[in-house]
Amino acid sequence: MKNTKRGFTLVELLVVIAIIGMLVALLLPAIQQARESARRMQCANKLKQLSLGIHNYESAHKGFPYGCYSWADDCDPARWDGSTKRWYEDHNWYSYVMAYIDQTAIHQMIDFDYMMSHVKNYEARTTKCPNFSCPSDIGQVENEWNHKNWAKLRSNYVCNWGNTNYAQTNIGSPGTDEDLDGEGYDPNNQRFRGAPFVPKRNNPMQKIKDGLSNTLMFSETLVLPHTGSAWGGPISEVSVSVGGQTFNGFRTPNSEDGDSVIQHPSAAICASNGIPTPKKVSGHLNQIFTARSHHPGGVNASRCDGAVSFYSDDISAFVWQALSTAAGSEQIKKEDEI
Repeated sequence: MKNTKRGFTLVELLVVIAIIGMLVALLLPAIQQARESARRMQCANKLKQLSLGIHNYESAHKGFPYGCYSWADDCDPARWDGSTKRWYEDHNWYSYVMAYIDQTAIHQMIDFDYMMSHVKNYEARTTKCPNFSCPSDIGQVENEWNHKNWAKLRSNYVCNWGNTNYAQTNIGSPGTDEDLDGEGYDPNNQRFRGAPFVPKRNNPMQKIKDGLSNTLMFSETLVLPHTGSAWGGPISEVSVSVGGQTFNGFRTPNSEDGDSVIQHPSAAICASNGIPTPKKVSGHLNQIFTARSHHPGGVNASRCDGAVSFYSDDISAFVWQALSTAAGSEQIKKEDEI
């Protein structure tokens, strides 16, 4: 009798394929979660390196670097390409930290005798630096202005500019210091209580009176993919002092409430990278930028002692605002921070 090998029937093959499909469907979220966990860790490591760079700068210059070199129309017109005072196009911490994070090549491109948007600093503004790009976002993007005065990069990491706005002034009608115990606390009415980065000077570490471990140094923002036919404002622009190099603790991480921005692109452009539609305000100093990321559930942020933690979107406004002040004397519990 002749032996014959029996193959799979069509039904059996379909069953096997269905089982494999189910296994893939079950495993895929776990794989994606593992990949995101790795990306989040890479992001945290980049924030760690930036924070260590700031400490190296502080050791050399006795303070955290200039938040921005010029401020509120106080600038030398000779440093620009004409007579117009464009203080908001000057250098910020981004320029000063390069030499301290092993980015000597970019640091040597920078001419500090001229504003960051001067043609002499075109190469420094448009050279991509992986240190400033979160692996969970879309990567560094050059804005739409292909002009040697205006072209600049958008990126992810931003410094703590305090608990209120870009002007570092009060918002609303703040109460007294007694309100800081959390009883009757109103997050929409805030007294500015100091920040680790300030305009026009290095900020000595002694000014961080709340303690280095109780004060945020850096966090994240989402990169604006493009701005349409016109400049879309400073969202994620870290190479000049227009505000995009900072975040404020006024709103909690990934707040659904849009940022307050002097100029911004359409809602569709913002939404294409998960950015809530910003609110238009008058004047650079009235802007408010919120920490944002594509990490599910929160953002990475470093503190002024160099430690990095993941902060939940559900963190209380009181705790997040307290962490963003440098001299607020707020009383918060460590278990409430995360």
